[in-house]
Amino acid sequence: MDLWKKTLTGLQSRVEPWDYKHWIMPVQCGGQDEVAREIVLAVPDESHGRWLEDHFAAFFHEEFEKLGQGGYRIRYTTYEAANAVAQASEVASTAGPSHGLAPGRVDIFAVRDGTVSVHDVTPIEPPALNERYRFESFVDGPTNQFAMSAAHAVADHPGTRYNPLFIFGGVGLGKTHLLHAVGHAVREKNPHARVRYVTSEQFVNDLIQAIRTDKMQSFRSRYRDRCDVLLIDDIQFIAGKDRTQEEFFHLFNTLHSSHKQIVLTCDQLPQSIPDLEDRLRSRLNWGLTADIKPPGFETRVAILKAKAEVDGLELPDDVAMLVARHVTRNVRELEGALVKLMATAKLSGRAIGLDLAHQALGSLLGEVLQRIAPESILKAVVAEFKVTLAELKGPRRHRNITVPRQIAMYLVRELTDESLPQIGHHFGGRDHSTVINSLKRVEALRDANPEIRAQLDRLRRSLRD
Repeated sequence: MDLWKKTLTGLQSRVEPWDYKHWIMPVQCGGQDEVAREIVLAVPDESHGRWLEDHFAAFFHEEFEKLGQGGYRIRYTTYEAANAVAQASEVASTAGPSHGLAPGRVDIFAVRDGTVSVHDVTPIEPPALNERYRFESFVDGPTNQFAMSAAHAVADHPGTRYNPLFIFGGVGLGKTHLLHAVGHAVREKNPHARVRYVTSEQFVNDLIQAIRTDKMQSFRSRYRDRCDVLLIDDIQFIAGKDRTQEEFFHLFNTLHSSHKQIVLTCDQLPQSIPDLEDRLRSRLNWGLTADIKPPGFETRVAILKAKAEVDGLELPDDVAMLVARHVTRNVRELEGALVKLMATAKLSGRAIGLDLAHQALGSLLGEVLQRIAPESILKAVVAEFKVTLAELKGPRRHRNITVPRQIAMYLVRELTDESLPQIGHHFGGRDHSTVINSLKRVEALRDANPEIRAQLDRLRRSLRD
């Protein structure tokens, strides 16, 4: 143990103050075996030990050399494991020579030659993760690419990047899918990682049960000590619940200070959650905030095709595009339409085609699949943007004409069964590549400009009324 004390003195002069405070100071010497030339360092958790091994182990060994103690190997353990072993040693202590390490010790993990070996002394509780929700089955597109990339980064380096990761967006856009995908990816990389997934409702219920049965210590141990990655879905539901917010505040602080990963989903930004304590609002903004918006047309088609493939269904392209044009709000509604389509095909014994799709989805979506004439869309755009029909169909490229024209093309694509060449025909004979560029331009404007989104919503409502 004298070796580690002397090593600290040397490290203090060569490590950045922030790194020394946050990475070196929490380390405790768990024992020193002069015969085996091994030193045990106790750390808050596994990720802390791996970080030390990757970034500071070379400094440790250089200090050992300076002190004439070269050749020492470093073995890492956690506070929890070290305490458990110490308590067991007190109960079952036996006479015999000791080299400073507890006899019969058990490691949570050890790092030797860059390899992590794990020997957990407590059984790992399997997380309640949905097997279908993995990164491989997540269809990414422009509206969710950032959130997916952030989730991948967190899964690859839990506790060290983007902590917490806060994913927000509307209902049914894939937030829960990404949350489960992070859990699966972490477990695949490290089967011994303790991943805990809960909804905020389950968290509240667990807390209430712990209070009612006077088992708060067990509750805290479960969420704080026996958890390396905490995944909570729909965190907005803890707002207005004072005791829950109090407990979550301390849980957040404990996990974050121990470099344990926190990933949360929500339907809005932290600053927009009503009845949320300011100190919690601040902490939710500590890491990275990533939003998910409704998928664009091409992404919706890809989602339908991918989900159909998982279910062993061959979905024709024209049917996928029909559904994608009419079901626009979220992925969950796309899944519902696909399930309805599959069920209708199976029960009727018919192949999936456009006629069957109209029959199946007409009853499901009602007015959404009502036929809307392209000319009606053009007239609605004319009224909204105060332009003329001739200008929409004409050659002028001034912005106050091109934007309404592109929006009209986008709505014709979304709300009718017109093909790309047919859409171009309605706008003065433009070719399909011009139509494609217009669709992409409107998707970009929709994602970046709230005013454009509002105009699109007004137009849809007016056309469906």
